[in-house]
Amino acid sequence: MARNLRGETVAMLKNAPFSARYVILTDSRFHTASAEIYLYSSDLRGHLVIMHSGDAWVLDGEELPSLAGCTDIDLEMSPVTNTIPIRRVALKVGEKEDISAAWIRFPSLEIMPLKQSYERASDNSYIYRSSNFSSEIEVDSTGMVKCYGNVWKEITPQS
Repeated sequence: MARNLRGETVAMLKNAPFSARYVILTDSRFHTASAEIYLYSSDLRGHLVIMHSGDAWVLDGEELPSLAGCTDIDLEMSPVTNTIPIRRVALKVGEKEDISAAWIRFPSLEIMPLKQSYERASDNSYIYRSSNFSSEIEVDSTGMVKCYGNVWKEITPQS
């Protein structure tokens, strides 16, 4: 069964608001198949569709050799994409996994490889590392991100 992650990120960058809507498709084992992103800001609009098949990532019909070896999509400023490797790798407490992701930057929609690691610290927390950045990630019982360090936190509607 394919999985479909949909969402929207709204943020301020360089004192200007923007939003990015996305749909990410994975297979039942959380292997990324594609991502479609729509970007909106006061002075910029963007759209991209990136596909993953085998070891190749394809954008606008062109293979992106720089992304060879990347297994996941990572949307800057959207912790939902951390759920994908967390679910796929299924680490036990104390285990660590290194991966490479196709990192999509906002608002430029530039795509670049990004080496990352996930270390399971407890039943519901991971330590995420990339370059010189690290953060604790808290997840719910299904692996969905609830809190990403001091950067992002799930907001639940109040009754």
